[in-house]
Amino acid sequence: MRLGRKVALGLGVVAGLVCSHLAWAHPGRTNSSGCHNVRATGGYHCHGGGGGGGGWRELEETPTRVKVIAIPRARVWINGAFVGMSPTPAVRIDGTKVQVLLEHAALGRHETTATIDSGGTTALTVRW
Repeated sequence: MRLGRKVALGLGVVAGLVCSHLAWAHPGRTNSSGCHNVRATGGYHCHGGGGGGGGWRELEETPTRVKVIAIPRARVWINGAFVGMSPTPAVRIDGTKVQVLLEHAALGRHETTATIDSGGTTALTVRW
């Protein structure tokens, strides 16, 4: 009977440790490096998933994002990739050069190139 209590106590301790780890887990999904975007601030941070360390750390560099605002219902391509209808959500890009292609049923196609600031989110208004 004593062995049964010790086993039950041991299982309880293990379950407690597992559950306490889950209670401190972050609710957001992370990539393979343990990082994710923060919707509220537009920032990006890591939880130490890839390289050890316990807490989260802010990355030195904020990703560059662009949001295209154009005539409603225009299809939008940014740097050759279709991103949706205008106005688009903020899309992460590499570099600071942005090539925007718009396509609208009534107005046809329009293409423009812009240079935006590195880091943060830029709302780019494109007019025909």
